[in-house]
Amino acid sequence: MRVAVDCHMVGARRSGDAGNARYAASLVAALASGRAVDDDVWALVAHPAAVQALPAGVPHAGVTPRNVPRLLRGAPAALGRLHAQAAVFTYVAPPRPRTSVALAVHDASFMTHPEWLGPRARQVLRRLVPAGARRAGVVLALSGWAADETAEALRLPPGRVRVVSPFADPVFRPRPGAPGRVAARFGLDGYCLAVGDLGPRKNLGVLAEALGRLGRRDLPLALVGRAARGAGQVLGGANVRWLGRVSDEDLADLYSAAAVTAFPSLHEGFGLPALEALACGSPLVVSDRGALPEVVGEAALVAAPTADALADALRAALEPATADRLRGAGPGRAAHYSERAMGEAAWAALREVGP
Repeated sequence: MRVAVDCHMVGARRSGDAGNARYAASLVAALASGRAVDDDVWALVAHPAAVQALPAGVPHAGVTPRNVPRLLRGAPAALGRLHAQAAVFTYVAPPRPRTSVALAVHDASFMTHPEWLGPRARQVLRRLVPAGARRAGVVLALSGWAADETAEALRLPPGRVRVVSPFADPVFRPRPGAPGRVAARFGLDGYCLAVGDLGPRKNLGVLAEALGRLGRRDLPLALVGRAARGAGQVLGGANVRWLGRVSDEDLADLYSAAAVTAFPSLHEGFGLPALEALACGSPLVVSDRGALPEVVGEAALVAAPTADALADALRAALEPATADRLRGAGPGRAAHYSERAMGEAAWAALREVGP
C-alpha cells in the first residue's frame, strides 16, 4: 500500500506551523518504521528544509503550497504521479484528491473557540475542515479526548474518528549536564519553563500571575517561542526571559534543567510540549483542560487554569520530594507514547480506507 503524507508545513518558518509540522514528521517516521514489505511511504514537501527534518531514506515529492489554494491544486497532481492509494492531510484536504484520504484534526477549537483565531484562519478552517472531514474515509485525532470533541464538533459518527497519538522525539530524554549547558547558553539557573505563544488559549498571562504569587524573584519565567507585540501587557511585570526559538537539543536541555515546567493551556488536543517535558524528567504542572490530564496521567500535577490553582500546583511541584517523584515518573509515562504505537495505529486507520 502506497501512502503519502502532507508535510507542506515541515520546514516552514511560521511559528504557527510548528505543531502540525512535528506531527507530520513523526507520522512519516512511524509509518516508515512500521510498514510491511509491500508498503511504501512518501512525504509531500514544500520547503527544502523539510528533507532534513524527515527520516533518512523516505522518498519525497514536491508541492508548492504558499497558501491553502495552491496546496489544494498541487497535491492531487502529486498524488496522481505517485499512484498513492491513501493520503494523510492535516485539517484541509483537496476536494478531489484522486485517492482515499485520512484527515488529521488536532483539535476542534476552531469550532468551539473561534475567537482565538484571526479572521482568515477562522473563515478557512470553519468552512473547509468540516467539509473535508465528511469526505474523508477516516479522521485522525491525537487523543481520546480530541476524538470525542472532534466527532461532536464536526457532527461525525464516532466510528469515523481514530486516535493516532504522537510521541516525543528521542532527543527528549533526561540529559546529564543540562544545568551547566543551560547556564552557559542562556544564563539561567533555576527557572519555570513554558513553551508556546501569547495567544489566549496558552494562558501564559495567568501563569505569569501565578508565579508572581509565589513571591520568588529568583524563579524567572523562561519562555520558548516567538516574542510578540503586547507581551508586556499580557505578562504584566513578571520576571520573564524570552528565549525565542531554540533547537531541539537546547529545548531538551531546558526541560531537563528547569525547576518546573508549566503548560497551563485552556484547550489542547494533545499537548506535545507536556509530553516532551515528561520525557526529559521535568517536574510538570498542566491545566485540567482538554487532553492534558489524559496525556500526563499521574506523572504531573494537574490544576485548574487559574492563578490561585496554578500557584498552588507550582509551589507543590517545587517541593524537593514532589519534584523528585515527578522527575522519576515522567520518562516512564512518556514511553507510553511511542513510534511503534503511532505506526500501528496509523497503519490500522489507513488500511480501513485504502484498497
